[in-house]
Amino acid sequence: MAKLLAYYSLCPINDIQEFLGLSRDVNTGCVINTLGRNIVQVVKLSNQKLLHSWTSLERLTSKVVYDFHSERYVGVFNNRYVRCWAKNQIDINKVKRVKFFRQILQLFTLDNGRVLVLYDDGTCESLQSAVDTRNEDRKTPDSITRKPNIDPARETILEICTVPLTTGDTMLAYFVRDLTTGVIELHFTQLTKENLKPRNGFRKIKLARLEKNVQLVGQCIVDGEAGPALVTIWSDKRIFSELLRLEDDPSEIVPQNIGNFISILNMINTTQPLSLIGISKDYIALYASNLNQEGATLFLYNVQFKVVQAKQFFKVYFNNSRFWLSETHILLAFGQTLSVVPFKISKEQLSDMVGSQKNLDMQNYVDNESINEDCDYEDYSFVGTLDTILDDVQEKESKTGTQRFKVFESVENIEKSLKSACKAGLQLDIIRDNTLPEDTVQMRLMSNADNSIGPLIFSEQYEAFVNEMEMHGFCEIDISDKILPIMIEANASLDIGKCLKRYNNVSERALVAVLKYALACTDQPAQGTTIPDVGTLLEKYREIEMPQSNNSEQLSNLNVIRNNDILDESCHDLLNIVLSCSFNRNSILPLLRQHIDFGALLRLLDHLVHLLTDPIAHLIETPNAGTDFDSDEKVVQWCTLLIDAHYQQIVMSRDASVKSRIVHLMEVVNRHTDSLVALKSVAATVRQLIENKGVNGEKRYNQWYNVETIQLY
Repeated sequence: MAKLLAYYSLCPINDIQEFLGLSRDVNTGCVINTLGRNIVQVVKLSNQKLLHSWTSLERLTSKVVYDFHSERYVGVFNNRYVRCWAKNQIDINKVKRVKFFRQILQLFTLDNGRVLVLYDDGTCESLQSAVDTRNEDRKTPDSITRKPNIDPARETILEICTVPLTTGDTMLAYFVRDLTTGVIELHFTQLTKENLKPRNGFRKIKLARLEKNVQLVGQCIVDGEAGPALVTIWSDKRIFSELLRLEDDPSEIVPQNIGNFISILNMINTTQPLSLIGISKDYIALYASNLNQEGATLFLYNVQFKVVQAKQFFKVYFNNSRFWLSETHILLAFGQTLSVVPFKISKEQLSDMVGSQKNLDMQNYVDNESINEDCDYEDYSFVGTLDTILDDVQEKESKTGTQRFKVFESVENIEKSLKSACKAGLQLDIIRDNTLPEDTVQMRLMSNADNSIGPLIFSEQYEAFVNEMEMHGFCEIDISDKILPIMIEANASLDIGKCLKRYNNVSERALVAVLKYALACTDQPAQGTTIPDVGTLLEKYREIEMPQSNNSEQLSNLNVIRNNDILDESCHDLLNIVLSCSFNRNSILPLLRQHIDFGALLRLLDHLVHLLTDPIAHLIETPNAGTDFDSDEKVVQWCTLLIDAHYQQIVMSRDASVKSRIVHLMEVVNRHTDSLVALKSVAATVRQLIENKGVNGEKRYNQWYNVETIQLY
């Protein structure tokens, strides 16, 4: 999951148009800030500490960069002069400048530490190659042979970015605006490793759509799993993406366009200018005005899964914003402020959140089709002539029916398929149902196989609804948020429990709603809230016989799921299933304070104390917790959470029963603490016994062998 941390102001900006930009420094966590046309600073982002600062009498025309090969700072003055100085240089005006015979537009530091020089005509080369070219141009300035990519008189270069490729090469991409027509084009190319010049010329993509009343409002390059891609946002709030192809053979170049429609971002106002930048694999940062035109929002949008991962709100919107990226920091310049927004991206949590359950039995899929920019299906598959189509139809009609299930010829084939699935680390549910044909089972993939309350298959109406959402790629949070309120309204306790066990990721709001429903289902408080004696417990359960195993597959549809095998009324009920789910403390705390009243809180505390004191009652581990789940730890976590949520009411309450409950809970906790202290005192003795060492210096003898003297003669 992607997360935006608290932002802070780095420094003020007098004029954002005069602000030349930022680049990475040799020191980790620092940036080179070309604050104005005459001021250069090196700032540490974590504490805003100024490390170095220089002023220039000449006018800077590009941001200052650091050359890792020469270990020098490089700056461009008046578009034609370059100075290189060390970090201990006091006055950069005394550094010798080098004159170039071509207009330099920008300097860039690549990931490998080399400096790329971009000219105003769109051509580029490395800094070392530029020095060599400059010497040749100085000798014969009239015979300069060059092939400009753009005409600086009628075209201007907008955003520029460099993307490292998996092959070790670098791709250069920039957007060009035609000053006459206003049309924007993307120019991109692959650079050579020797001198960073274009390998096979520039490819071009015209950013335009067929609709006349739609305008381009934002564009950027994002690095994806399949390679660099073009992402564009239009005035109708639609997002398009196109993978950039870099063919080595010019004859294989295929004309490209803006690509495929991926989603609609309804939460932004596209009538105002917006800014976006690629920050990580499949992630873009987007700064746009809010729908109500009050304030602005910074989004982190995942292009692959088409979801907004994080948001940061701002009170005021500025239409002249600009983006930069430094490691895990987004630097946003708007108004007269340069702000720093740290971010974090966790791949493991991202896969948990956006990964949805996929159904193996998908009959209603669409094959060989694509989606156009109007969200309509367009079929491009060729099915043949009319005669062949009629023959195919007759052959299909002659069959007895549609084969919905895979038929195995023998038991060995079934075992072979199951073994291959087990080797792949897949969890299978084998389902038998009356709706299936005779002697037929259905195998489903579940990332959450748990049969404590039966097969995790809902009732018919719920299962059909959930299958449609799974096939359309909805994530687990979206599915549970939509299906759980319907189940609660229908009093479907069994389906609610299966939903909480079937999906690992359930939102905190849905958990609180189910918790409130589960408390309402329990008429009486939990029994056994007093601290029992071990001997009494053994005497209580000694006469209880274990029930016989039931081979029937029908489940008892009780209001609270079902009872435990040894009459523990709280082991498999709906309330304990809710308490076993994972949650975020900061998110669920205000929801508990708002939706769980004080009476329900006291009943829930009694139930939690019962779970702590009764050795039989316990929470069932969730499948995603694995072996790390601890029932007592989860119960204590809920106790502290409930007390924090209603702390003021507990402190100000004059009810004697409330005080007795809190004192009783304190006694239980103290008893557990004393037990841990006692166990700690014998830990050393147990360790010695495990290592087969004597206690208190006791001498032990090895009895594995014996030595005897035998007289042979």
